Amino acid sequence: MRSIRTLALSSAAAAVVGAVLVVPAPSQAALTNTSFGMFASGFGTRVTGGSIPANSGDLGYQTIGCTRKAGYDVDNNTAGAKVPGVGTIGATSTKQRTVKSGETVKSISEHKIADVVLDKSPLGTVTVEGLSSISQAWWDGKGYKADSKAKIAHIVLDPAGPGQKVDLPIPGRDKPLVIPGIATIGIGNTVEKTNADGAEAYANGIWIKLHGSDSEVTIGRSRAEINGQAYSATFRGFADSIDASTVGGAALVGKNPLTNASCAGTKGKVKTKSIAGVPLGNAGDVVDVKGLTSGQRSNQTKTTAEGYTFGEVASVNIGDGAIRIEGLRAQANAKFVKGEGASTSTTGTKFGDIYVNDQKVSLAQLGSALSRVDIPGLAKIETNVVVERSKNLIEVVALRLTLLDATEGTKTVVNIGHAKFKVNSNA
Repeated sequence: MRSIRTLALSSAAAAVVGAVLVVPAPSQAALTNTSFGMFASGFGTRVTGGSIPANSGDLGYQTIGCTRKAGYDVDNNTAGAKVPGVGTIGATSTKQRTVKSGETVKSISEHKIADVVLDKSPLGTVTVEGLSSISQAWWDGKGYKADSKAKIAHIVLDPAGPGQKVDLPIPGRDKPLVIPGIATIGIGNTVEKTNADGAEAYANGIWIKLHGSDSEVTIGRSRAEINGQAYSATFRGFADSIDASTVGGAALVGKNPLTNASCAGTKGKVKTKSIAGVPLGNAGDVVDVKGLTSGQRSNQTKTTAEGYTFGEVASVNIGDGAIRIEGLRAQANAKFVKGEGASTSTTGTKFGDIYVNDQKVSLAQLGSALSRVDIPGLAKIETNVVVERSKNLIEVVALRLTLLDATEGTKTVVNIGHAKFKVNSNA
């Protein structure tokens, strides 16, 4: 259980500090191929929950996507910015690198913030100075290593009304600092994982729980990963059983259950995630799904790299049983062969038994089912939708429903069985 440090404060009003965002272009040194898949990312702030709108985005976000190349050196710096309902974030620096020196290959993520000013409370202003987090994951020639650190240099309270500034104690990892009426501040968690296949490290610099809003701000996140046996390519993509969004892109139902493609592959093993079901909001008035599973399998040698992601559903019920589908699966496959190039397919995408008004029909007949049944709110049925395709990337949706809200005039797209997979020999 966390122990608590509590400070008594006086009360009055506080001012808002302005700021300007500056994002320079990334740079990189000479790149060198390795046999490792590396990833690094970081951001300055992220607001979640509570009554504060999280419209600040991930301030200072920067990433190096899955790559085999050492020599990347990218950054994203800001001169400062306002975070609605929180205060002001000072100058930030996010730096991501992939490095090779001798036998050592390393992925590094580093984040530094000059200060964070919490100035929205009438009780006074709190300034947190010198925040930093750094995460490293590497191969040292003998094994995988990981390290992550987060720290705060100084915390100052400027009480409202008469009174001098007060130096506050630095919180410990299990001893957050509670400032009544303003915020609770804690050192973020750090994680270091290593196994025979790779290493991962990440650190959340600090977290701030704002009193009166129930919003939590994560500040100074760094994350680094490295995985072995990326001999000829890297993999990217995802799979889920169901997701939904309005036409135009606003997510209504997130990707569930979400599988993200492993950067260097799964070494030929099938890895899955399963859930019984998921709340669908208003879309649940039209469609219900049970038995959700997503997964992946990938492998590579020095001459080939191949794999797939898949999203499947055991049971789909549309219009309170007017249409029933006993199982479906979307599968995205990609393969690279040295000297031959890459290829993709949707082999493995399939449907089980389909019933319309309790009569078994073919997949071809499913597309025209709306001519035989009236399901309020359902405007369109599509099957085997190829969303995107190239020589090395494929994205497919097994069943896509377009729902229409006649009252509001809005359209919602529900994807049931969704998979995307890419093999990249140049990353």
